[in-house]
Order: sequence, then C-alpha cells, then structure tokens
Amino acid sequence: MNNHTEIKQKGNSKRGNQNRHIVDVLFVLALFCVFAASALMLVTLGANVYKQIVSDMDKNFEDRTAYSYVIEKLRQNDTSGAIEIGELEGTPALMLTEQIGDEEYCTYLYLYNGFLKELSIRKDSFAGNNIRSAGQNIMELSEFSMEEPEKGLLKLELDTGNGEPIVLYASLRSDN
Repeated sequence: MNNHTEIKQKGNSKRGNQNRHIVDVLFVLALFCVFAASALMLVTLGANVYKQIVSDMDKNFEDRTAYSYVIEKLRQNDTSGAIEIGELEGTPALMLTEQIGDEEYCTYLYLYNGFLKELSIRKDSFAGNNIRSAGQNIMELSEFSMEEPEKGLLKLELDTGNGEPIVLYASLRSDN
C-alpha cells in the first residue's frame, strides 16, 4: 500500500507541473496579446494625430497663400492713387493701376464663380460682355470683400472655405 500511495503522489506531481506549465504559457500569451493590442492602439492613435496635423497644415497653407498673394499685389502697386476699390461689371474688385509707357493699365482682383481672379487690361477698355470670366483663376475662395474704413487703410476679407474668414488690414504707404 505504501508503494501505491507513492505512485499516486508522483502522478499528481506530474499533473501539477503540467498545469503550472499551461498557466505559464497562457500568462505569456495573454501578456503578448495585451502588448499587441496596446501597440495597435498606439499606431492607430498616431495615425489619427498625423492625419489631423496634415489637415491643419493644408488649411494654414491655403489661408496663408490667399492673403500673401493679395498683400503682395498691394505692396507691388503701392504708389499714390494706384490702389482703389471699384467694380468690374458690377462685381466688387480691387483695382491696381499702373502706367506702362503712354498707356494706363488696370489689374482687377475680384471673386467670380468661386475663384479669386486677376485680370489685367488697358484701363477703361472692355472687350465685351462678361469680361469677368476672362480673368486668370488664382485660387478658390468663397468670399472676397474689401472696404476702405478710412483713407489709406484697406480692410480685406477672404474666405478659403476652411473655417473662419481671414480679415486683413493693409495700410497704404503712398496715401499716408
């Protein structure tokens, strides 16, 4: 009987080692799954953050391009009486006048069909109806408005459709 009890204890000991071995394997496997899930969540989170950053950078680029273009045009033409707010076939336009030889030319910046357009023609000469469509598309805008709150100060509002409109104030040096 003593011998039989001894064999049972050895059998139980082997079974206990196998159970412990299975628990160790399951623990390592569970730990690996937690690590893999954490890594996947981190990569997904990082991808979403990157996507948002790229979207914000694109928006900022479009906004900066729009106002930089208009401001640069104003700086190029900032001579006495060369910049005024007017109309081109009933559409509000920023009029930039310059003298080339004996002729006076006007560059119009205006919004037409969802685009900021630029059209340079000899002043007061129109080739016909709907000359607004002849302008060069500069960039898409949903709004382009201008006003002169006081002499020598222009208020320009541009909206690229990316959120809030951009409001610019430009002081004309030549009119001060």
